[in-house]
Amino acid sequence: MTEELLKEAAALEKYGHLEQALNSYGRILEMDNGNAEAWCAKGRVESRLERYDEALKSYQRALELRPDFARAWCNLGIVLQVLDRDDEALEALDRAISLDPNCYEAWYNKGLALRDLARYEESLAALEQAVVLKPDENDPWYSKGVTLRLMGRLDEALEAFEKTLEIYEDDAEAWFEKAKVHLLKGDEPAALNSLLKAVDIYEEYRERAREDEDFMPLRGNPDFLKLVGGA
Repeated sequence: MTEELLKEAAALEKYGHLEQALNSYGRILEMDNGNAEAWCAKGRVESRLERYDEALKSYQRALELRPDFARAWCNLGIVLQVLDRDDEALEALDRAISLDPNCYEAWYNKGLALRDLARYEESLAALEQAVVLKPDENDPWYSKGVTLRLMGRLDEALEAFEKTLEIYEDDAEAWFEKAKVHLLKGDEPAALNSLLKAVDIYEEYRERAREDEDFMPLRGNPDFLKLVGGA
């Protein structure tokens, strides 16, 4: 019976009925409080609803019940990262990887957490492993590009963003970051072209470019001022 209820709750979650899914997982746990899968699923929905403190407790309960639950360790790490508890996030993500070395989400989020801590070489290694596991996903290529930009490895950063855009051409954030790399390389026309691509996809990038200090070198450029709508 519990398995059927879990499937019904998962279907509600899949189609975006998050409050109903959360209620369903809660009812399952009333009947079976020792169900680690239900605690983990409850935490996942709470995380999607941005109720991160509640999600943290749900994942911790799942892990009390099943200490070798790789998915729960991974999800716990992601929530800790959102809460800016990067050192704890790394511990959880490393535990997930030790239990499941092919866990893409753990490698990817480990790369992000390491980058937040300015541990760029380690971040790059984790993101490269995420690329190996899912080479057709644009997110790890994009995040690899950001890390390479921060390391000053600009040609490699451009290659990573180009791969990102090969996979998903309408990735506005990748165009935006690519513009920054072109600017760092001193290529203002290419920077403006990439920035225009981002703005064409999402209008909000006009204001973001106007406020982003990385675009300060363009603030005397009339084409830039026309694009962003003023100084």
